[in-house]
Amino acid sequence: MRSVGYSLNTAVADVVDNSIAAQAQQVSIRYFDYGESPYIAIIDDGTGMDEHEAISAMKLAGTDSSHERRANDLGRFGLGLKTASLSQARSLLLCSVKNGHQTTLRWDLDHVAAVRDWELEVLNEQQTIRALPTKVRDLMPSTHGTCVLWRNLDRLETVAGDSLQDMDQAMSELSDYLGLVFHRFTHPYPNDGIPKVELTVNGMPVPKRDPFLTESMATQPQRLQRIPGTEATLCGYTLPYPNKLTDEDKETLGLTSGKRQTLSDTQGFYVYRAYRLITWGSWYRLLPRKPGTKLSRVRVDIPNSMDDEWTLDIKKSRATPPKVIRDAMKRYVSKLSTPSRKTQKWRGRKTSEEPEARIWDVINDREGTFRYEINEDNPYIMSFISSLSDKQRRDFTEMMRILAVAFPYDDMQARISVDQANEEPHLADDEIRGMARELWLFCNQHRGQSAEEFVNSFKDKEPFSLCKNGEDVLSEVTHDQR
Repeated sequence: MRSVGYSLNTAVADVVDNSIAAQAQQVSIRYFDYGESPYIAIIDDGTGMDEHEAISAMKLAGTDSSHERRANDLGRFGLGLKTASLSQARSLLLCSVKNGHQTTLRWDLDHVAAVRDWELEVLNEQQTIRALPTKVRDLMPSTHGTCVLWRNLDRLETVAGDSLQDMDQAMSELSDYLGLVFHRFTHPYPNDGIPKVELTVNGMPVPKRDPFLTESMATQPQRLQRIPGTEATLCGYTLPYPNKLTDEDKETLGLTSGKRQTLSDTQGFYVYRAYRLITWGSWYRLLPRKPGTKLSRVRVDIPNSMDDEWTLDIKKSRATPPKVIRDAMKRYVSKLSTPSRKTQKWRGRKTSEEPEARIWDVINDREGTFRYEINEDNPYIMSFISSLSDKQRRDFTEMMRILAVAFPYDDMQARISVDQANEEPHLADDEIRGMARELWLFCNQHRGQSAEEFVNSFKDKEPFSLCKNGEDVLSEVTHDQR
């Protein structure tokens, strides 16, 4: 039982599931401070349990997994409270209040070993007061709610360490994890129709997370799709290009939490069971994980009535889609990567699609390789070359070849792979005005271009298309020199 495979994060989340199923609006996670014996407590203000319900909760498989559940019930096998708790600690205390009446029960493995029997301890009011840490007693509800207290944290100390500093680090990571897994409860989406839950760790709210950046105007949502014959839905999102992400966006995505997570690491399907995130960051082998899809995410919502079809595990941290849903997911993602690639490729530039528009040209060679070369058909480059002498033209052509050969592909790939943002290309009006003025003199005097022809030729060509007011600047210089 203790070796099911829970981590601290999945164990606490399993207990929080019970709090949410009990309609709690506040869930407080507390752990020991200096001078206190080690403990972790999860306290909620849910409906609470009477003695009969509490005893049932402390039984193994007290609820049949095939039993019909309420739509908001996050439980599954009737094992979570016991297996999750005992995976981290040797002592599990359950104190629940319903209608003002308190029931306290305890599983203590050392007590079980001493009496050589599965004896569930029943604590009276005075024993409960002595068993609960002071800070936990202060948070206990008076009319309804439940506290789950872990003592003798032997498994947790083995993994996370036994110092308070080690515990602080572990609980910080727990807070990040809970912020993501329960983000639709702490910050519900408008159409979710579920009550908000306040979730705190030692008095601090868990961080706000949203893997889809739904509040960002730059995020591109797709149409919600219902999978025929099921109650499951799919909804795709394309995140903004990394350069467009603010520090707040990165924090919301969890990219600044010190785990060195990147957009590539977090792409994929996000599977929610009754609004609770179960698994994420995988394409289920329906798409390869690659840079071209790093901005793509798909929200998959399934009801708890589909647990058997998804082969949900005890920890509720892994689920496998059934064939009917997997087929729908495959069809859905086949078109999803296109917006991600376009977002990364164009980044909102106004440059036209004409071959001569860009200064750098992409050359696709055989066997799937590519390289960049200076585009001599670009009007700005072409006009500059036309103004050179034969020797200058040869020197410039040689310099362009060297620049193309020395293009820093490896360094660029390494930086992009960790979402390092490059500074957005930008030319100020004054910088581009000088270029435009000299180019207008050449085009007007040597090519006989009119002002209108000049502006139309260059307004959507680099470098002028990289300037916010490029077209206005081109028009200004033609008027200045008439």
